[in-house]
Amino acid sequence: MNKYLSKLCEISKKPERLVVGMMSGTALDGLDVALCKIKGHGKDSNIEVLEFDTCEYSEEQRTRLRLIQSKELTNTQELTMLNSELGFWYAEKVLKLITRWGIETSEVDLIASHGQTVYHAPAESEDNIHTTLQMVDGDHIAQRSGIITVSDFRQKHTAVGGEGAPMAGIFDELFFRDDTQNRMLLNLGGIANFSWLPSRNSGANILATDTGPANTLINEAMQTYFHMPYDEGGKVAATGNIHSELVKYVLLEPYFRKSFPKTTGQEDFQLSYIEQLMEGHRIELEPADLVATLTAITSQSIARAVDELVGDQSFDCYVSGGGSYNQTLMNDLNDRISQAKFKPFKELGMHPDAKEAAMMAFFGNELVAGEGFPIPGVTEEKVHLGKISLPG
Repeated sequence: MNKYLSKLCEISKKPERLVVGMMSGTALDGLDVALCKIKGHGKDSNIEVLEFDTCEYSEEQRTRLRLIQSKELTNTQELTMLNSELGFWYAEKVLKLITRWGIETSEVDLIASHGQTVYHAPAESEDNIHTTLQMVDGDHIAQRSGIITVSDFRQKHTAVGGEGAPMAGIFDELFFRDDTQNRMLLNLGGIANFSWLPSRNSGANILATDTGPANTLINEAMQTYFHMPYDEGGKVAATGNIHSELVKYVLLEPYFRKSFPKTTGQEDFQLSYIEQLMEGHRIELEPADLVATLTAITSQSIARAVDELVGDQSFDCYVSGGGSYNQTLMNDLNDRISQAKFKPFKELGMHPDAKEAAMMAFFGNELVAGEGFPIPGVTEEKVHLGKISLPG
């Protein structure tokens, strides 16, 4: 028997596992790495984030990724090279971090890597299938690190009929749903999504959905006009004036007319699309006004989704993702979503920046040790997400 298959069987029977979860989102901030101790599996799981760090992409890496991410036409040679190069880079970052954290490689049971989304394409009609593509090859991570690696989690989601996103509802319900209090977990990455978690005692179903852009348009405008990666603290937006008509035109676009739950990606929301809309309506904006308007598009699209799905029910809202540090955006959300009481994410017992990497660690643990789980709104059949790569 392959010695790594034998080791995998041993890992699956352990009462607790040490798993390194890794996540890199569409905002291209970098690679989030969480060292997690996971006891049990499924509904009996307990997850503790022992260590966390973010490894920033270099400007060269960001530039190369932007040229292939969410593009209808792309350089397949560059895509192929990055798929392998970043696998080695991810592995090297993990090895350096676990050494810094005082952990031996042999102590780590699994690496669980989301990879980098290249293209996300939910079906536009019943004649099509949902598709999504993430790169950063798991074999390269496993071979360079010497650690069994689980990756490519979204493919099974689409294979059983889902859109490949958002996947957070499964994780959020298990670890953050409360018996008596309604909760919403709002993630503000490149794209905004939330998990609506009505109290267990209510008997109502959870719902997870994307709402539209979060940081993706803001970041692109900041890079184009201010040569900065993002609007730190929302300071630029705070100095600009919102063009209400442009906000209205964007919110009339086809994505916002789709029923919930739904997914989206940068494919639907790029700065070139906004600029074409501005040209068509003869709108000219100063850069700060554009950033302010894009920030308003984010907040208003989220508020509209909350109003439609939640109504006047009160709830506690916990925000994660880079957008949670944009004070202008957060202030507007607080003003527009009167049903919500915004609370620090840390009150849930997890650092907000570590959440998505920890979620990958959970999915990796479930593939190896769990019995699978149904995907709400997609299938009642228990499924496992991810593919396994062995280091040898």
